[in-house]
Amino acid sequence: MSGPVQAALAGDPVLAAHYADFRAKAEGALDPALAALVRQAVAQVHGMEAAPIDDSALDEGTCACLAYARRMPFEHTAISDAEAAALVTHLGEPGFVAFSVVTALADAECRAALVDLPGLAGA
Repeated sequence: MSGPVQAALAGDPVLAAHYADFRAKAEGALDPALAALVRQAVAQVHGMEAAPIDDSALDEGTCACLAYARRMPFEHTAISDAEAAALVTHLGEPGFVAFSVVTALADAECRAALVDLPGLAGA
């Protein structure tokens, strides 16, 4: 795994390994295609991904996940309990937790890249 957070943690191999393990376990709890789409959707929100996601072939549940993921970085307080419950129904409770973690980490990775976290950390 690589990325700005991992690069910023390069000076602390134990912490870097724990972060990589945590991220891998969260992503591993989701379908790999969904995890990749979530990362792409969040990157688009941050203006870091130029290619839009073609959701024409995606099922309704996946489209709902992506819509939710797009709102997490800047509109998380506006997400309703009903929207969250719909994702719990689609993903199951453990899947929803993994989805939330993957979305939050994707947001953190984008923000870290935008501010050059490795440079700020002296990595």
